[in-house]
Amino acid sequence: MRRSLKIVLLPLLPILALVALLFTSWLHTYHRLTDEKLVAELTFEPIGERHYRVSLATGDLCQIETYLLRGDQWRLDAGFIKWKNWATLFGLDAMYRLDRLEGRYRDAAEQSAHPVSAHALAQGTSMDLVAVAEALGRFNFLLDASYGSSVYREMDPGLLYKVYRTQSGLIVRAEARVVPGGMETLVIDIDRDCGEKESRWLGIARWLDERI
Repeated sequence: MRRSLKIVLLPLLPILALVALLFTSWLHTYHRLTDEKLVAELTFEPIGERHYRVSLATGDLCQIETYLLRGDQWRLDAGFIKWKNWATLFGLDAMYRLDRLEGRYRDAAEQSAHPVSAHALAQGTSMDLVAVAEALGRFNFLLDASYGSSVYREMDPGLLYKVYRTQSGLIVRAEARVVPGGMETLVIDIDRDCGEKESRWLGIARWLDERI
């Protein structure tokens, strides 16, 4: 009996390992959701009429990306996922992922008349667990809920915008960007070394996902 079971399971091991790697790669695009935490900082430089260059620092805030946005306001979108209660016993906390940065207009008519300036922030993966869970319907045993959250504010070059994620979604706070002497600066608080290497397991998962 044991020998027969081994014969049946052995061919499945590579498939199970592949699924585990894809799941890990997909999960790596999200971040664990615990207490309120700073997840992004934004500053703006006008380069034309209602046209801005935005500096966006995310994650550990070590790396800053620049984007071009048009409009009066900016909006940052994030996706959140919540696991079934049994999964939390194994350390699967609720998680979030920044998905999109885009410009918007105060007036809805102007929003419809102008092209949208939007930039994707999330990494693409071969596996989308949310889609899989929705396809499984009542047979979904892992994912409890998935939802989106957005914040938007004016594109003001004189302010530094700090975006925090909470248990229920995103919030944003603003503070003056001008420092004594009339110079402008972007202040970044770093809570770990920049360029810290990811785990070997996640590195393998990312390498595999890029080739599928």
